[in-house]
Amino acid sequence: MKKLIIIGLALGLAAIIFIYLGSGKLANVASADHQSEAVDLIVERGRQVAIESDCVACHTGPSGAPFAGGVAFDSPFGMIYSTNITPDKQYGIGLYQREDFYRAVKWGYSSKVGNLYPAMPFTSYRKLNDEDLDALWAYFQSIKPIAEPNSANDLIFPANIRFFLGGWNQLFFEDSDFSPDSNRSKQWNKGKYFVEAAGHCGECHTPRNLLFAMQPSKALQGEFLEGWQAGDITAKELNSQGWNAKDLVDLLKMGESRMGSTYENMYLVVNHSLSHMPNEDLAAISGYLLDKDQVSIAEVDGSSDLKMAKRVYLSQEDKTLSGYQTYVDYCAGCHGLDGLGKPEAVVALNQNSAFTAQSPYNSIAVILRGLPSKRQSQTRGVVSMSSFNAQVSDQQVAELVNFARQVWGAQKDAKVDNDMVKEIREKLDKEGYLNHLQMKKSD
Repeated sequence: MKKLIIIGLALGLAAIIFIYLGSGKLANVASADHQSEAVDLIVERGRQVAIESDCVACHTGPSGAPFAGGVAFDSPFGMIYSTNITPDKQYGIGLYQREDFYRAVKWGYSSKVGNLYPAMPFTSYRKLNDEDLDALWAYFQSIKPIAEPNSANDLIFPANIRFFLGGWNQLFFEDSDFSPDSNRSKQWNKGKYFVEAAGHCGECHTPRNLLFAMQPSKALQGEFLEGWQAGDITAKELNSQGWNAKDLVDLLKMGESRMGSTYENMYLVVNHSLSHMPNEDLAAISGYLLDKDQVSIAEVDGSSDLKMAKRVYLSQEDKTLSGYQTYVDYCAGCHGLDGLGKPEAVVALNQNSAFTAQSPYNSIAVILRGLPSKRQSQTRGVVSMSSFNAQVSDQQVAELVNFARQVWGAQKDAKVDNDMVKEIREKLDKEGYLNHLQMKKSD
């Protein structure tokens, strides 16, 4: 018995040491070597890195105060709230030193509260280079301090014990610098750096395991997020759908392209971050995502392809397909009898990525959920789409989606059945995503 107790204590001690060694508190931060540059240039570069990293989206909560925190994240383990990252000394990071900032952003360790939850994408920011992180540090020292208290997280046991996150880091955190590919072009590697580091695209587009860790073997293959599917953005999938560099740059710059329109969280990413980036950077991103070594600026500059897109009309044979009558009854009023949409108001459906995607999930979810209106500028926007959850049966949704994927997505063999619609409807209902934009019944 005594021997078992000793073994148990030894194993327990080993586990504690293992977890402790996973803490970012122990990370070695290199000394700064960019201090020769003018301070205003460093701060301006830091402002750009903050835009590229979309810091404002996650750290600007209900109060509306920039970077004062309070945004709620509904994780599988409970609610996590973003924190105040202004230089306020009581609630923000005003007492941080450069080393503290590095450990928080790149290694997920706060000198104020301990290990950070991976809702903070330090798992991607670890790949930011020191020059960009020094600039980001200078920028956050320069902004206005806001005395906004932080909200307390509401997590289940044992997720509410930050110490255990050291074990998570040991198991899942890749503690390595950005690694360019010497066999690829400078532009391609620039796009890779943005996608993997500042842009942290994998945080939404890469599937996660049961412990909320990204699965590197499935990078960018799509993940479910707040009732939507953050799409598969691998080169294989994008190329199979027919995307080109101009399509991607249009989408990232304006939130819409001939392949469809952004909505919900991705719309916010475009508004806060991507739309403020130069076409040169967006061309690099599109080149990396499409696996093209070189994308010329001439390819992506100029007028949007939306205005030059070919108008495709449905054939008489198309109109005999099962699902067309449901389309006429519920969709044609806005999208038109041929799915051509209305400029600056309703998206066109031909080649829309909701239908060209291998997964039919979002095409089903959008019918059941609807979409809020959005406005990119005074002259560009999209009207809201009502939820048809209460109006259409599982069979009608299945037939409608199959029709749309056949005539506008060129997926002749892709089939959605009633059971698939039922499963998605029940999932969305259970998670509380239905009926917020419910269509009013006519008298």
